[in-house]
Amino acid sequence: MQTTSTPPPREAASPMRRFVGRHMYRWHRTLGLITLLPVIMWTLSGLSHPLMSNWLRPAIAHETVPTPPLRPNALAVPVAQVLSQNHLVAIQNLRVVQFQQQPYYQITDYRSRLRYFSAATGQELPGGDRTYAEDVARYLLADSTSAVASAERLTHYTADYKFINRLLPVWKITFDRPDGMAIFVETGQSRMGTFNNHARARFLWVFGMLHNWDFLDALPRPLHLGIMLVFTTVIWLSALSGLVMYGFVRKKLRQPRSAQDRVGWLRRRHRTLGLWVAFVTFTFALSASYHLIQKFNPDRREEVARVSAFAASELTWPLTDALPGPAPVTRVSLARVGGQPYYRLVSKGAEGKPTVQYRSTRDGQPLPAGESVYAAELGQEFMLALNGHPATASATGAAEDGALPECCAPPTAEAEAPAAIGAPAAAGGVGSPTPALASLGSPELVTKFVGEYGFVNKRLPVMKLSYAGPGHPVLYVEPGTGRLAALVTDGDRREGLSFAVLHKFFLMDWAGKNIRDAVAMLSALGVLAITLYGFALLLKTWR
Repeated sequence: MQTTSTPPPREAASPMRRFVGRHMYRWHRTLGLITLLPVIMWTLSGLSHPLMSNWLRPAIAHETVPTPPLRPNALAVPVAQVLSQNHLVAIQNLRVVQFQQQPYYQITDYRSRLRYFSAATGQELPGGDRTYAEDVARYLLADSTSAVASAERLTHYTADYKFINRLLPVWKITFDRPDGMAIFVETGQSRMGTFNNHARARFLWVFGMLHNWDFLDALPRPLHLGIMLVFTTVIWLSALSGLVMYGFVRKKLRQPRSAQDRVGWLRRRHRTLGLWVAFVTFTFALSASYHLIQKFNPDRREEVARVSAFAASELTWPLTDALPGPAPVTRVSLARVGGQPYYRLVSKGAEGKPTVQYRSTRDGQPLPAGESVYAAELGQEFMLALNGHPATASATGAAEDGALPECCAPPTAEAEAPAAIGAPAAAGGVGSPTPALASLGSPELVTKFVGEYGFVNKRLPVMKLSYAGPGHPVLYVEPGTGRLAALVTDGDRREGLSFAVLHKFFLMDWAGKNIRDAVAMLSALGVLAITLYGFALLLKTWR
């Protein structure tokens, strides 16, 4: 005789579980509705980014400007003679550039203007900076025939030349061509900032509006960031609630009311697809929120720079005497180290890495380990400035008559000497009352974008300087320009890792950029699809 056993009665749900089960679905729908438009905007712009930056990126003939070896016989007119005949008693910098395959002295005068003088005759090139910018742009584009439609010197960032490009001032050279190609040239270092044609400019505009919400630029920046932060936070909360409901406690929270209850096809598909993409949505939005929080700390790299003044009477040692050597010199500039003026001479060393030597502009004496000494001096000066301690090492321009004013006269070596590495300093990092000036190890040359110093920083080569103190701050300085290329702390490292891994899929770099971009696009497409599914389901419920 068979007996049937009745299942034990189900344990009554706790009041908290009943409350969550009753309201979580409503919260999930409400959060999804609030973020519907932002999610559509961000996923569409996410789909467009690989197209803009990779697959549909316009080609350009050259991305860098060559630096041929400098020949002593080509510099027929000495620097001192050029300065004398053009009544330049003081300058800020000196370089040698190639214009139409001829060497020219590029001189930054006391007003920070770039002027160009033929190394063969000493004659000034009229409208030299614009003319040189056009020449560089033609080389980069390999276009010697198209007319120049416009040439504009930019001293601030604009809608089509954003802060992400880092380099200022630049010339925007637009050519009269069907594609409307525009090349942005930093003449002070003979390099390209970026380039746009009509199609890429439209992509940038769309991406800026949909992804960065440039339509909020009229608002104060904290408010702009705060609005975006609210929406990204709501998105990851919505994704998290979906993961909890459909992935972990769905059976416990949502029991059928009767055996006749059935879940519709649309709702069933929404749940299935939602589980696949909810984690991606969560990581996208969470890393975006973290990124936005980090942006509330202003980027301060533009606040500090070394601008030195050099009297013409200091440039007495002939530059041509510095050029002969085993490694041909390709770049020349001026640097003041320990209060003394030096030629900074760059040559191509083994494996293409630059080798740099510093020779006194007075007598040609070399400065041992000059690049490291100069980089350490810049780092100490920048660290002081970032912490509100003005440094005496920064010499600003000369007076209009060429005489060095009292503020800018070359200081003594004792006054200019940087604090000894490892000298006692109050513990503190960036933002503390007294910065920690103790460097951890020797300055390190960085010649490619890697790790925490990524392509977003634009400047190469740079010197890496690590300092003691909270946050383990690291400065990346560009000796060629005397500028701060990047400031990185532990907070920046954590956020950078989060954004690279969770938002930009850099963990897929092993598979190549094309595969990584394809995975990112499929992920964004999945988020868009499940969002539209959910909206369709909501419309059906309303009907």
